[in-house]
Parts: sequence; C-alpha cells; structure tokens
Amino acid sequence: MSLINLHNHSTYSDGTLAPKALALEAARAGIKYFSLTDHDTIDGWPEMGLALETAGIKYCSGVEISTRENGNLHILGYGMNPTDPGFVASLEEFRERRAARIKKMLEKLNGFGIEIKFEDLKPRGGVSPGRGQVAELLVQRKIVSDIKEAFRLYLSPGAAAYEPSAGPTVEEAIRVIKGADGKAVLAHPIKVGTTPDLAAMKDAGLDGLEAYYPLHSPGDTKNLIALAERHELFVTAGCDFHGPPFDRCVMSGFEYPDEYFVEIKDLFL
Repeated sequence: MSLINLHNHSTYSDGTLAPKALALEAARAGIKYFSLTDHDTIDGWPEMGLALETAGIKYCSGVEISTRENGNLHILGYGMNPTDPGFVASLEEFRERRAARIKKMLEKLNGFGIEIKFEDLKPRGGVSPGRGQVAELLVQRKIVSDIKEAFRLYLSPGAAAYEPSAGPTVEEAIRVIKGADGKAVLAHPIKVGTTPDLAAMKDAGLDGLEAYYPLHSPGDTKNLIALAERHELFVTAGCDFHGPPFDRCVMSGFEYPDEYFVEIKDLFL
C-alpha cells in the first residue's frame, strides 16, 4: 500500500511553492503517486513532471475547475490531453472569468479604503490568481491578522468583498475534462456543504469521488466510499496542499488500498 496525494497547488495558481519545491516536499513525505491540480491551468505540468521524475515519484497530470455551484463544488480532472484545442480554450476562458471575479472583489475592497491592484496578486508569477492571494496581501499589509480572518471578514460567502464564482456549471466542467480524454472527479465532497447529486453528475460523465481528504473524518470517508460504489465511481485521495501560510500547508499522503488503485493506475506517467 503506497502513499498517494492527487490534489495539490503550485505557484501557477494559488499555491506558495513552485513545482520543484512541491516535488521535494512530496519526496520527504514518502509519497509515491502525485498530481498537480492547479486552478484552471496546466502550465505547471512540464516543470512538475520533470521534478517528480527526478524525485522518483509517479505523476498523474491534473487540474481543478471551480464551478459556480454551491461555492465549494470543484471538479478535478486527471489525464487530459494537454494539446486538445477545446480543453486549452476552455481553461483560458475559465481563467478570464476567474480574473474578472477577483477584480470585482478588489473593487469592493477599494470601497472600504483597501487598495489592492490585480497586478499585485502575481508576485510569484502565477497565471491563475485567486482569493488566497488576496488574503495573503491583506495579511502582509496588516489589514487582518491571518488568512482565516481575511476570508471571514472579506472573502467568504456573505463577507464584505465576496463575489460569487463566475466559473462553469458542473456539467460544463465535466464535459471539458471528458472532451480531452480525461477523468472527472468530484473534489472534497464534504466541503460542498450539501449532499451532491451524484446521480446527475454520473449522468453528466463523472468518473470518481475524492473520498480521502484531510477534512473528512473516518466516518465521512467510509460513507463516501459506499456512495462511490453505489454510483459506480472510483475513489481518489488528496490533501489539497497550498503551502504556508495556508491551513493546508503540510504535505502528506493517504494509504490508498490496492483494490482502489486498479481503477486509476493507467492515469500515471
């Protein structure tokens, strides 16, 4: 039974570590199977693949697409063809929507006398900035004490500067992934907040469920595995690593049963 972690973010979106540093952290943690799932971008794939190969870690190419449904309903994609024109064009459109959303949030912050320019959100060279980078700047400028406070006061649903997601629908996200010969997986189901309609998602092409996740209790994981079996979905595992100063800053892996690995082994390079 090997350690697996298929949900991680780098400086190409809202993570704080570059792919090479991610690979070193994964190696230190003893992870054998890894994926980079940056938001709406695959630009980190070449660098990540090379770094993981050097570290002796098997790599599954990935992406995370934030939908506009339920706030935390995200779809992970694995094994897509990076040259598929529809896939590439869709990700570019999703990034544009993401950027437009962040700019609206910055306008709201400006209304409170907090001036942050969109260009300020790319200190690490990322191509898909998100709320996490806004939160970091709020901390750095001592407007809030920590990341949690930034989200609570300004960036979470119901907070002063919150702007609803402008991402695609669940069906659209799944279609984009499947259209590029990828596998679509529902990310962190417990974070979604409401019971997801797995039957409808399965009909739309959903392939898997992220059952192993840091916020899932053993009971949650057991229930999600049962749900996956009921809907004929495979299960995956990921820690949603973003790096310090975020809560999800400890690189770790999950002991992933061999019988589950059979379903996803062909995704690894």
